[in-house]
Amino acid sequence: MDDLFNHVLSQCSAALPLDEVALPPELARIRYPFGALELVCRNWRAERLHKIYSMRMKVRIPQLNILGMAFHTEPCFDAPIFQFDLTCTKKKIIAYINVCTVMGDAAACEKHLKPFEQVARRYGPFQPFKMPEWMQTYRTACTLYSDPGLNLLDDLKACIKDYLAVYLTMLTAAEKISDPKRLESVERFHANFKNDLLTKDRSQIMLGKVIGKEKAGRIFHEVLT
Repeated sequence: MDDLFNHVLSQCSAALPLDEVALPPELARIRYPFGALELVCRNWRAERLHKIYSMRMKVRIPQLNILGMAFHTEPCFDAPIFQFDLTCTKKKIIAYINVCTVMGDAAACEKHLKPFEQVARRYGPFQPFKMPEWMQTYRTACTLYSDPGLNLLDDLKACIKDYLAVYLTMLTAAEKISDPKRLESVERFHANFKNDLLTKDRSQIMLGKVIGKEKAGRIFHEVLT
């Protein structure tokens, strides 16, 4: 996972110089004795990006190795949100890769999603995994939600790297939205997306069982969104 994280960070830094945002120490790194758990959270900002977050989590028993990242664009720029999450257990992977844009905007879907659909067709098919109901709103032909075997980890990493390359090209070329009505629609979409993460994503509940409900809530509010 560290190799993937380093690749993503280096590519982002080359495309758009990043400014790391200092997080409260109690959220930036959480460690349990004897390596039982280590959780590292980081945030960055850059031109055209409201926030990049990363969450790296390792649990010894049961064995978990997790990397999650998301790129929240500034709503005024004509570019989508990009996110991925890889969770490796002892026997399998749960993978989520997605690009999110205003679904009711046909022109945005054509512009933002089609290039990623071409990448998606080069990989898989991966074993499908049941997607939570709230996430169906953001599902498109370029969405990947799967639980394949560990033997496909390298393929998933390659897929993420290819998505990232398309995303950074799209992001750096994005222009500001000039149409007030479209800007209002995009801003509403971003607000709804963040609200769904905060109120419907059950991984916050699962994280709370590990590190405590209050601290998990702070991570979702202060780090992830």
